[in-house]
Amino acid sequence: MRNLSYLVAILIIVSCTQKNEVPKGVLPPEKMANILSEIYIAENKVSNIGLRHDSSKVVMRHYELKIFDDNNTTDSIYKESFAYYLENPTKLEAVYDIVIDSMSLKEQVIEANRKKALTKDKTAI
Repeated sequence: MRNLSYLVAILIIVSCTQKNEVPKGVLPPEKMANILSEIYIAENKVSNIGLRHDSSKVVMRHYELKIFDDNNTTDSIYKESFAYYLENPTKLEAVYDIVIDSMSLKEQVIEANRKKALTKDKTAI
């Protein structure tokens, strides 16, 4: 009975200790955020083209493959990484904080460029 108590205690200790190590092959948060940002931008572009659903899926798949290639990764590594982050909500939240900051910054740059172009057009008249 005593051995069983020790075994149960060891199992509880082992199961309660959470590993903070990121498994090999999981994309770092910054890279994951960059890929997610690019995917969201691509989804927006595809949805604005006005294609039928099946055609837009094909176009989106080409965008995704290009994004993965540009980031030196594969869709399987991306999927494994996304699954890892889904299992670790605090780390996923950190990734999405980066995504939100990145998208906000891109939006500010676009708006600044738009205002600059309008000002330039008004002075040309």
